[in-house]
Formats: sequence, structure tokens, C-alpha cells
Amino acid sequence: MDVDKLKQAKVAVVGDLICDKYVMGSVERISPEAPVPVVRVTKEEYFPGGASNVAMNLKSLGCEVHLFGVVGNDSCGKRLLNMIKKRGVDTENIFVVDDRPTTLKTRVIAQSQQIVRFDREKILQLDKKYATKMAKGIEESGVNTVIVSDYGKGVVSDYLISLLVDMGLFVCVDPKVVNAYAYKNVDIITPNLKEAGQISGIEIESFKNGLELAAKKIIKTTNCRYLLITQGEKGMSLFDKDGLIVYQPSFARDVYDVTGAGDTVIATIAAAISSGFNIKDAVYLSNVAAGIVVGKIGTAVVSLEEIKRYL
Repeated sequence: MDVDKLKQAKVAVVGDLICDKYVMGSVERISPEAPVPVVRVTKEEYFPGGASNVAMNLKSLGCEVHLFGVVGNDSCGKRLLNMIKKRGVDTENIFVVDDRPTTLKTRVIAQSQQIVRFDREKILQLDKKYATKMAKGIEESGVNTVIVSDYGKGVVSDYLISLLVDMGLFVCVDPKVVNAYAYKNVDIITPNLKEAGQISGIEIESFKNGLELAAKKIIKTTNCRYLLITQGEKGMSLFDKDGLIVYQPSFARDVYDVTGAGDTVIATIAAAISSGFNIKDAVYLSNVAAGIVVGKIGTAVVSLEEIKRYL
């Protein structure tokens, strides 16, 4: 398999941009004030999260990336824009808006385990004028594939999806349950097991006990071409309207942090499709990439060289 082909990919990413903060430290005692651990902080780091992490994964694979979204007119937004620029992705299609803060997720990590997470955000549906501007920019970018990275913060809507579908691009969606109604006629949707259960309203226990039925219901409801359900340590299953196409067992050797694993999966699938791989090979490569990224701490990405070494 010639994975160097991934460098030929031209992909747009549109969705919710998030600033991820990690507070790293160690726990040596329990607080005398309450039954909670006392974290001795040793390091603080920031990373591009949400849709911007998807773009970072594509960049790490050597792809041509075009990122679309919004940030707030605040210090967090400025920090996020600077991080994106430093990693080599253009920010000219990221709009600064005054009526919403930049989403900030702060994770406290001790002994490689997440203890607590704080979210600072304001969830508002984005004005249609921004969706129109972003869709126009995507059309002019010359890409053949677009990723919709939906974290439920208000950027993704049925209006935006319809604009993208009408362009004739290969549309990949990393979904959020609250917007499940919006993903009509896209090419692939990539929910995890919990999301698939919530979207379909079906309790999933195994392939024969829920998974296959949930997949059929989601495909019928959205009319999507493919549905990839990621199942954590159990791997991932790809469906179309006729049923299961392929099941891939997990390639993960060690699991330290699943943060951003879904971003890596959809970025790798989009890169593979954009550069000419068929859907089965695209899923295989995404599974390899996911197995690598969950062995890292924090909002991480996978490089082309790491995939080549694994293969």
C-alpha cells in the first residue's frame, strides 16, 4: 500500500474550533478540605482542538489543508489562531466574531490520567451568512473532499451541510447527536458506539444485538452513503445500505488517551479518499492511525512516517 499517496490529498475542514489546555502534574495527597486529590502542577500546554485538530492531523499526513470556522474576539481565540499558523495551516478562512467566546477545554492530568475537565464556552447557532461565506471559500479552494467536524458548538447546521452536498464533494461528517437530523445525503458519517446508539435510539450490545440494526436505521434516516461506527478497543465497522462492508479489529497496542482519536480517524479517511484510495483501504488506514494516536497523551496527531513504520 503506497501511503505516500496521502500527500496528494486536498481536503477542507469546517466545524467547531476549540482551544485545548492541558494542566499536567502529580498527585501525592488528598486535600484536607474535601475528598479530592491535590495536583502539584508541573506543566501547562495548549493545543488546537476540535476541527483545528482535524486540520493538524491532515497537515501531519502531508496533505493540502484548508480550515474554515470561527473564533471569539478574545485572548483564547488569538492563541488558537497563532497555534494554527505555527503548525503551517492558513487562517484566512477563520472568522473572528464578537458575540461568542472561543471554546476552551481545560483538562487536568496527573499520572497520565485525566482527573477533571473544565469547559468555557457559549453555544450559539452561527449566523447563516458565515455558513455561506465558508461554503463559498470551500468551493473556491479546489478540494475534492470536505470534513465536517461537529462538536455541537453551533457552526454546523443543516443549511451548511446542504451547501456542501450540492457542491458534489465527498462529504465526511464526524457527528454530534444533537445535529443528527442535519446530515442528509453526505458520503460518510463516523459516530462512535455511544453516539450510534443515541442517534438511532437503539441500545447496542453486539453486532447481532443492536449494532447492525442501529446502522441500518441511521443510514435510512440520513441517506448517507457509508456509515463507520468506531467501537474503541473492539475496532470499527463500515456499513452501507446493504449492510456490513468490512469489520476491522483494533490495532491499538497501548491506550493512554482517547482524546482526539475521532479526529484522527476522519482525517485519515478523508485524506485517503481524496488521494484515490477506495473506502475499505481508507478505513484500514484510519484504524492504523487510531491505534497509534490513542497511545499518546493529549490532543495528538499521527504522522505519515508513523503509519509507514507501523505498516
